[in-house]
Amino acid sequence: MHSLRRLNVYYWQYKHLFIPGLLCAVASAVFAIIVPMVVRQAIDSIPRFVATYKAFEGTALDAVVYAHAFVSLATFGFVVLVLSLGSGLFSFLMRQTLVVASRHVEYDLRNRLFAKLQALSYDFYLKHATGDLITRSTSDIEHVRRYIGPAVMYTTRAGVVILTALSVMFWISPRLTLFTLIPMPFLAVSVFFVARMVHTRSDALQKQYSRLTSRVQEALSGIRVLKAYAREESEAGAFDEESSAYRHRSLRLAMVEAAWRPVFVTLVGASTLIVVWIGGALAMAGEITIGNIAEYIIYVALMTWPVAAMGFVITMVQRAAASMSRLNEILDTEPSIASASGSEADGSVVEGRITFRGVGFRHPNSGVKALQDISIDVPAGTTLAVVGRTGSGKTTLVEMIPRLLDVEEGVLEIDGKDIRAWPLDILRGAIGYVPQDVFLFSDTIANNIAFGHMEADQDAVRKAASEADLLDNVDSFKDGFETYVGERGITLSGGQKQRASIARALLRRPSILILDDALSAVDVNTERIILGHLKGHFGKRTIIIVSHRISAVQDADQIVVLEEGCIVERGTHSELVDQGGFYASLYLKQQLEQEVEAYQ
Repeated sequence: MHSLRRLNVYYWQYKHLFIPGLLCAVASAVFAIIVPMVVRQAIDSIPRFVATYKAFEGTALDAVVYAHAFVSLATFGFVVLVLSLGSGLFSFLMRQTLVVASRHVEYDLRNRLFAKLQALSYDFYLKHATGDLITRSTSDIEHVRRYIGPAVMYTTRAGVVILTALSVMFWISPRLTLFTLIPMPFLAVSVFFVARMVHTRSDALQKQYSRLTSRVQEALSGIRVLKAYAREESEAGAFDEESSAYRHRSLRLAMVEAAWRPVFVTLVGASTLIVVWIGGALAMAGEITIGNIAEYIIYVALMTWPVAAMGFVITMVQRAAASMSRLNEILDTEPSIASASGSEADGSVVEGRITFRGVGFRHPNSGVKALQDISIDVPAGTTLAVVGRTGSGKTTLVEMIPRLLDVEEGVLEIDGKDIRAWPLDILRGAIGYVPQDVFLFSDTIANNIAFGHMEADQDAVRKAASEADLLDNVDSFKDGFETYVGERGITLSGGQKQRASIARALLRRPSILILDDALSAVDVNTERIILGHLKGHFGKRTIIIVSHRISAVQDADQIVVLEEGCIVERGTHSELVDQGGFYASLYLKQQLEQEVEAYQ
């Protein structure tokens, strides 16, 4: 329950809703408690009216007595109606304040969680499934909301009803009250065990829901691969297993809830039977009245649901505590990469010089040494090309520049200052990054290009699209730049997605432009056009190009060749060709391929 203490700040923040809501809960309970007292008086008055009427029956006053009895009973009925309406009104106000307050807390908590998820570093997402994070952002927050709103509401109203009703009942007849309460402990115990079973099975159901969500999310995200490998039937089978497990756990939970209903009705009926049996004997002995029996029956009805509700409140609290613990795991996680203390903006602007000094890095999950003793100096406004086999550490190297990964050994400097000394927003705001795995949002082409600079006008967006050789494609679409690209850009080809991502980076006019194998999905002619436009940025910004194609890197000011995380060659294009190493062999191989293609 310790995890729920962190919600106390919200009670204070929304005290203008919680305090009136609790007062309305008390008022609603008090109005409901008064109703049985009025019913008792009405029933006890009937014998007196009957006796009076019989005394004057056949006389001129019998009509007056009858009218008086009718008016009196109608008055009692009217009072019951007013009290019921008052209880209902305050119950409505109770929900309009406490439930509304819980919705405000839900809103704040969900926004806080989403902000935290955005602030966490990339390595966090390597350890947590997307489906699980979605479940925490939806179902877990809903469980916490039910604790903040309905649980507090039920507890307050139930407490007032039970305490007040018991006080009145003991005042009327302690003996009858004790007999009436005999089934209540059994009801409380049964509710407790049912609540524990519901909690256990609900928790298992929630975990299975997370797995089911993850399965759906992965299947939809990888729908192209799934179809390309004709794995629909296999994937449907795997989903059927997860769905069957979810159904099984849902049915186990439903069985508990179904079994609870007859137990509840039986125990309530037992209390009513005791009231009629013992109460009838006491009424015959003259210790209580018939009205008291009716009053007791109503009190039993009023108390049974609050007693049962307390068990379900316990379940709500347990589930909320478990959910809040899961949320706190995220909220308490500190990003492994963040702006260092004292790295506030000082007016410095990133010019673009990048210096690696003996940099090394080891992947935390696999323990594989990805980079070792990397030393490179890239003056501002120059171009660096990185070449190497798959797995040689190229992407790891460039991901250190926007601090998606942090240097473990050595030093990485930007403009002569340790990269950790730069505030993240300033550093990343000066970088245009096109990753290997291109991602487009389910939005228009224009908004995807302007993602890094939403204030850009239409002319700037068109210019960036033109530089990425995407403008003709976009203009051929029916809706032009307002064309929706679908989830992850599924309606565009691989080359179009890459070019949209390049346009997004160019639109920022960054000090540092990083292209991580960003031309792999375009043909040689399109690559030539894009590189021709890119030359217009030479000297204006620092450009890092990672590529397997020599044609994409041969104009760079310096080229480094990586092999198993180490620099094995460096120099200009002509220097590396003359060295006769890996770069030269790759160049000759690609030249031969181009000649064969041209011949064919």
